[in-house]
Amino acid sequence: MTVTTAPARPGRPWTVRVAAWSSRHRWIVALLWFVLTIGLFVTSVLAGGTRAVEAVSRDQGAKYESIEGTQIFSDANANAGPEAAASQPFILLVSNPGGTVTDPASAAAVKDVVSRLVALQSTVDGTAGPVFQQLVDPSTAPPQAGLISPDKTTVRIVGQVPGDGQAVTDRMAPVPAALDELRGAHPGLEIHALNNTLANNEIAELINSGLDKSLLLTLPITFAILLIAFGAFVAAVVPLVLAVTSLLAAFGVLALYSQTVAAVSPYASQLVVLIGLAVAVDYSLFMVTRFRTERRHRRPKLGAIEASSATAGRAVFFSGLAVTISIGGLFLLDDPLFRSMAIGTIAVVLISVVGSLTFLPATLAILGDGVNRGRIPIFGRERAEGSGVWATIVRAVMRRPVISFLISGGLLVVLALPVIRLHLGQGDFSSFPDSLDSVQAINLLNAKYPTGVGLDFNVVVTHADEQPTKDAIGRLGPAIAAIPGIGGPADVVMAADGKTASVNFKMPGDPNDQRNQDIVRQVRSSVIPTTFAGAPGARALVTGDAAYTLDVANFYLKGMPQVVAFVLTLSFLLLLVAFRSIVIPIKAILLNLLSTGAAIGLMVVVFQEGWLEDLLGFKRGPIESFVPVFIFTILFGLSMDYHVFILTRIKEARDHGMTSNEAVARGISITAGTITSAAAIMVCVFAVFLTLPLTIIKQLGFGLAVAVLIDATIVRSILLPASMRLLGEWNWWLPRWLGWLPHVTIEADIDEEPGVEGTAGAPVPESVPALPS
Repeated sequence: MTVTTAPARPGRPWTVRVAAWSSRHRWIVALLWFVLTIGLFVTSVLAGGTRAVEAVSRDQGAKYESIEGTQIFSDANANAGPEAAASQPFILLVSNPGGTVTDPASAAAVKDVVSRLVALQSTVDGTAGPVFQQLVDPSTAPPQAGLISPDKTTVRIVGQVPGDGQAVTDRMAPVPAALDELRGAHPGLEIHALNNTLANNEIAELINSGLDKSLLLTLPITFAILLIAFGAFVAAVVPLVLAVTSLLAAFGVLALYSQTVAAVSPYASQLVVLIGLAVAVDYSLFMVTRFRTERRHRRPKLGAIEASSATAGRAVFFSGLAVTISIGGLFLLDDPLFRSMAIGTIAVVLISVVGSLTFLPATLAILGDGVNRGRIPIFGRERAEGSGVWATIVRAVMRRPVISFLISGGLLVVLALPVIRLHLGQGDFSSFPDSLDSVQAINLLNAKYPTGVGLDFNVVVTHADEQPTKDAIGRLGPAIAAIPGIGGPADVVMAADGKTASVNFKMPGDPNDQRNQDIVRQVRSSVIPTTFAGAPGARALVTGDAAYTLDVANFYLKGMPQVVAFVLTLSFLLLLVAFRSIVIPIKAILLNLLSTGAAIGLMVVVFQEGWLEDLLGFKRGPIESFVPVFIFTILFGLSMDYHVFILTRIKEARDHGMTSNEAVARGISITAGTITSAAAIMVCVFAVFLTLPLTIIKQLGFGLAVAVLIDATIVRSILLPASMRLLGEWNWWLPRWLGWLPHVTIEADIDEEPGVEGTAGAPVPESVPALPS
């Protein structure tokens, strides 16, 4: 049968014109979509794949005092003469759980371990050589070296791995197999290695395996929810096809960025999956739902596609724009790794929007009513539009808006209260799962060496060759050593240039300990200004583990207000222009802030204070520094997604003559089923990340899952209708002085005479299944 349609008229919305063109060239558009998305991914693989930085690294390019101080001391050594050969520390812990390492059998085993490590060879740049240099045998080292633990059950074998970057990676290549051989040769001993390269390789493998696991879980779960939502096999497959191809293209963009611009965060790929799968499926859900609704109303196929693009398609565009604006706020933070996470997330959102406006119309034009094939019993039955449990709840809320508003709003305020106890921190090796050998090494190190092995606490001082500065350094050491929690006396080390000094201390505990961070603040704000008052030319910069962690936390704390202001301002303007109301954007922002606050409050209770610690399998501790601001931007964008989708149907009903209250009840009722399905998919996708071993990913998954659940239930189905019922016609109030705003509507009027399908007068199928509510 020959299919024709009238050409898209110039006056129609551009989303309709794009959809009409895609429908007419359906096979070419579909083929081009697969070629471009899969081709982008294949190109990135051929270019070298995604280049990520180490999971535990301080080389982030951010301007922190702790990083600046470390760099000043390093430059003072490098610029003073021949640069010392680069190397990386290596520690091997050998422990005897059933005795001491000084008994004859254990001592002989330690000797064997040392000799094997000394003999271990590797090839770097075609040249063979020893893996380790300066390897120290603990049995011959002096007691003051502290290589044997106080209880004599454990020894530390320390050495250096020559080189840096890829040279260290290549040199360390045979070490994992060698460690396995050592454990096999001495099964009675515990042997754990601590080295930056080894640890980050373990973490990278953990992250990649987690990515594979997340996809294996989320895709079947998402498909199952889509089957329930659509009640048809083919309709459930379409969103997954868009989601998978969008993910591939976004992976390609991220990888090419990492190869041509800068290495990306190791968590960037996880975030692409986390956000991409959710939004791509959501956008497909909106489009396919509207197409099936229009077909049920007996519109011709191509007319239904154009009507869907004029309504749901434009809502998808504005929703994607809102999400992009929100995530775009992250660029205000000058952190290259954070920026890479934003780039990956924005890429997958924009690609999903493009696919929804081109690939989906082409696919629906190819399938037609075939999208309803594979009907599922019970779920595939027809239901009246606006029916279902959520529609019943909305009607009940509209009858008692004051009580509904006070109870639901009060609940969210209570959930948000723990935010005042929020403690931001930075994940280190110890925050990763105990299954990692590096984490076991750290745990053993902390358990067996309670003194002498702690956190670095250093003060880098410039102009150290001048007498006033020397006097200040002399006062600084005792002043810091007198602070409880600092191990003294000070160890003053001069750089090779003779002008820069590092005043070094040790401190116990964890970099995230509040007490350690308070010490950093005290030294910076009080001790240094006092002791260096007589040395105005000198700079004293606090570096070390706790200082770095505090700097990272402060970076995000100080940057969050500007990100929040940026996102709120642009979101306000977008909704103001789209709905020509000043009340709607203000109310939308308040509701989104409330749901975000509740989600972060629950994160504090769960992850920081340890609720559900055993059930979810994580170590309680601070909230990762970037997580709250990232959740805010993502959730705000996704919340706007639902908000725009609901409000467009409310406005559509109001524009067709309904009162404000009738339009609210109608709009929320008929979107409740789609919103529930979309939210269920998002919650499940995000919740899957709770099964992964990384605490950072667990925090992101939990925060987003809880936030979307709260947003789609309490906020959208109770708070929103209750507030709109209370405000009535005031919802649509626009001051006269804003009357100059352009008339930009999200959902265009649907053509009453849609495009013709088939020959003139061709009948429309009588039975088109409805989407379940």
